[in-house]
Amino acid sequence: MAELQSFTESLPAALQFLGIAVAALVPYIEGEGAAIIGAVTGINPWIAIPVAITANVALVALIVLTFEKIRAGIVNRRIAAGKTPKPASEKQQKVRNALEKYGVPGVSLLGPFLLPTYFTAAALTSFGVAKGRVIVWQAVAITLYAVVFGALFYGLFAAIA
Repeated sequence: MAELQSFTESLPAALQFLGIAVAALVPYIEGEGAAIIGAVTGINPWIAIPVAITANVALVALIVLTFEKIRAGIVNRRIAAGKTPKPASEKQQKVRNALEKYGVPGVSLLGPFLLPTYFTAAALTSFGVAKGRVIVWQAVAITLYAVVFGALFYGLFAAIA
């Protein structure tokens, strides 16, 4: 995170939002971490937080759309070949159990505490959850966390200054 902050600070002021966008694409940093980097760097929160959210949601949407096509291809090939599905791995079973217990909204909102949003989105899609539903709930979670963490850190840095 420190390297991404240094990278963002090294950019000309007019291009620092690009550093925020790059940070938002990194797993575990994502929208909320990029919003924090914006706060630490001193970028206007009305720019940094929406840029962080937009970059993070755009990559999640790309991942969901890609995994949906991959899943459809695999399912169609298995059906054509008359094969039975492979048993789920331990990680896949944990995500499936969470999905059954909390639903798509719960997994999307709780997922960032355990896994990168990108993994959660890919897993939900691979389980056959509708792509629109995954994208909407991931966008809700990304927006919520980026706004909360961004506002918290902007407030913290404003209080210190």
